[in-house]
Amino acid sequence: MACTVLWKRLAPDVINSEQLDDMMQEGYTLLESEGADKAIECCNVWLQVWDHLKSRFTEDMKDVEDTRKVFAGLQSLFNWCQDFEMELLNAGSSDPSFYQKRIDYCREFCSFFPDSDELLICNMKRAEAESYFMLGETEQGDQSFQALIEEFPDNAWGYIGWGDMYSTFCPRHMEKNLKKAKEIYEMALNIDSEERKHVVSRLESLDEEQTDESS
Repeated sequence: MACTVLWKRLAPDVINSEQLDDMMQEGYTLLESEGADKAIECCNVWLQVWDHLKSRFTEDMKDVEDTRKVFAGLQSLFNWCQDFEMELLNAGSSDPSFYQKRIDYCREFCSFFPDSDELLICNMKRAEAESYFMLGETEQGDQSFQALIEEFPDNAWGYIGWGDMYSTFCPRHMEKNLKKAKEIYEMALNIDSEERKHVVSRLESLDEEQTDESS
């Protein structure tokens, strides 16, 4: 504690790992408190954390797990980076500018750490594609999802995320397109994985919704 206080006095412009760890925790504390815009406050703090962390990353760090050599705080960077992506989405529901921040963050993450866990990379790219839809950039969103399923053809969540944009999680400024959603979901029916059950569940929900609309 004394060292941290002394650091702040002698080098106030240089942020050390303990301070970054405190800023991460500050964000989590904000999320636990009451208030409509806590996600925005949290993300504003965490955007600063990300900016400081980026200056520590080196070219030989291709996996986010490699960052342990430059950041070893109480918070897990592997977990935090995913929480950050989700909170940028939540903040965007109140302030759409955070959807663009989410796009920028996800792009930077994948650029820094292309060899990270495949599911993590897939989720980051899915988050980027979703954010285009949230911003009303449907064509760019379609292109991003198309690129995603081409890169990860056996990951059902790429198809699910894309279909959801036209059905379950359709942005408020868009009209649902259940026909297109069904076509996208059906592209994943040949995937031989545990996640196929989620595709089937989405298709069953679509059939129920279409039945309700026609009755």
